Amino acid sequence: MFLKFPWSPARLITVVALFVTVAYNQTLFAELHSRLNVFSWDAGGFVVTLFALMLALLGVPLLLLAQSVLLKPLLMSVVMLAAVLSYFTDSLGIVFDVDMIRNTAETVRDNNQQEARELLSLPLILHVLLWGVAPSIVIALIPMKRHQRWWHGAGIRTAYAVGLIVIATGLFVVNNKYATFFGRENAGLKVYITPLFALHSSYRYFDTLYAGKAQPFVTLGNDARQQKAAPRRTIGIMVVGETARADHFSLNGYARPTNPRLSQEALVSFENVASCGTSTAYSVPCMFSFLGQADYSPEAADRQSNVLDVLQHAGVKVVWIDNNSSCKGVCTRIENTNMTQNANPADDMYSDHGYYDEAMLTDLPRYVAGDQDVLIVLHTLGSHGPTYHKRYPPEFAQFQPYCQHDTPHTCSSEEVINAYDNTLLYTDYVLSKAIDWLKSQSAQADTFLLYASDHGESLGENGIYLHGLPYLLAPKAQTHIPMLLWRPESYWQQNPQAWSTLQTKKSVELSHDNLPHSLLGIYAVHTGVYQTGLDLLR
Repeated sequence: MFLKFPWSPARLITVVALFVTVAYNQTLFAELHSRLNVFSWDAGGFVVTLFALMLALLGVPLLLLAQSVLLKPLLMSVVMLAAVLSYFTDSLGIVFDVDMIRNTAETVRDNNQQEARELLSLPLILHVLLWGVAPSIVIALIPMKRHQRWWHGAGIRTAYAVGLIVIATGLFVVNNKYATFFGRENAGLKVYITPLFALHSSYRYFDTLYAGKAQPFVTLGNDARQQKAAPRRTIGIMVVGETARADHFSLNGYARPTNPRLSQEALVSFENVASCGTSTAYSVPCMFSFLGQADYSPEAADRQSNVLDVLQHAGVKVVWIDNNSSCKGVCTRIENTNMTQNANPADDMYSDHGYYDEAMLTDLPRYVAGDQDVLIVLHTLGSHGPTYHKRYPPEFAQFQPYCQHDTPHTCSSEEVINAYDNTLLYTDYVLSKAIDWLKSQSAQADTFLLYASDHGESLGENGIYLHGLPYLLAPKAQTHIPMLLWRPESYWQQNPQAWSTLQTKKSVELSHDNLPHSLLGIYAVHTGVYQTGLDLLR
């Protein structure tokens, strides 16, 4: 019936805005239902007010900006965007704040097709077909009225926009007291407003990005010099873990043996470490920045030297080997290689989903030729979801049954946890192989391995999967990370005070802020940016 008679643009825009508000905000409405008695006068009034505000915020810009030629393409784009966003929010608990927009933008920038393919699942395709393509076809088929005068149509759209504003404003005035109270106490709910929150986050991201690029680059550590007590060179490996959570490391008390090899080594596992962020794009630059979490932003970190730059300036050879998406700008000024961009499909350690992490160890010997101090940073793929089962060779699938789908929310909790724990079992193997190689260098050099994950991971607790929630809302599973330091037993025997110092820090609160200063301390680099209080060995 609605395809028989022509629609005015204002009517179509209003109906589409109404549809988007109702159809794509199921998580928001579920959260409201769990926190409100919608049958009470105050709560019911608030829900109606919120609904009107969402409708106005989406509908008014469309009414004022949509022109006849662009009207339907714009509306169809909004519907398709909302369909995609709602899938990830409703199914996986993912929200699209600035950090998630940054992650998405960097995935595109890095041309990370593998990650994109892993997110492209059958449930996502079916969801988009039903909630994106089908409504878009309906929009395309609706006949439109044509106004003889352009200002006639503009006037009608303006009248609709004013009407929406008046209704939303009036309802807010009437329900102001309760709306203000509930909004203040539940400010985190705004992250579930689809697609408005994602659009707002996109604006904030690009605004911050371009503002940051306008700032001059600040060189830090020009005074950096090595002052070593002994002439022996230092060879170290810094491993950047991916998506590992501390409470699934048996080194930290987890019941399952996820660290059978590392448990045999002379290392210290720090049990109470917080990540800087909940996403790779945010956390990785923070791990090497001198800003500290309190003052950090990726844009600010990008405009100044990091600890790898300072170490290189002091005379340490620094190399970055990446088996993840990219170094997120950290390795721009040092020697680096990206295995995902230089893949050899004939390699035994290569599969149809990329290299296994142990492939990064193959070329270690060539980086330590000569007598220079060396730091090699390995950026692992680790436990990157959602395809946990693709992160390890088949022989590491020790915990059974395990999820073998790209959609963890369609697997049982046991299967998801088993698949994830298998990734940690493989990480344990990779780290132990790196330690074995360092042991082979210990006769002629002081060696160490420092490992820290960039962030944690949700495995379906409270319906939340993967990572990337805003830090203030994120569960501990996304921010409580493993961090450990290994040195040869001979080193600890010769430096018992260092071992004792580390034992006192096993359970104290630590963070990514400790990493850059600990690296400077290990290489005996003296510089004004070094803070003794953040050095793990002091």
